[in-house]
Amino acid sequence: MDALMQMIAVGWPLGLAGFILGALLGGFMARNRAEEAGGGASDRPRLKPDEDSLSALAAELKAAKELLEAEEADASDVADTLKNLDDAIKRANGRLKLLTKAVKQAK
Repeated sequence: MDALMQMIAVGWPLGLAGFILGALLGGFMARNRAEEAGGGASDRPRLKPDEDSLSALAAELKAAKELLEAEEADASDVADTLKNLDDAIKRANGRLKLLTKAVKQAK
């Protein structure tokens, strides 16, 4: 039992130190690889809008708006169909109740 306690007493600080060193060295190595690969975020060229990209964006927005309107029209068609189906089920339920009442009275 004493040996186990000694292993725990010595082991956890060594494990913690190894974890911290691994994290620090891994971060430094990743940063060095990123710098070697092409620099940081400040070196990226900024995109400048031109007529082609703006017109393409406007066309995409127009197409998205048309698609949305088409989906809304489909949704309203589905809502109308569901309403008609609900009304038909209610009418059938009412007829079933009338038939059930007539059968109970005939007994």
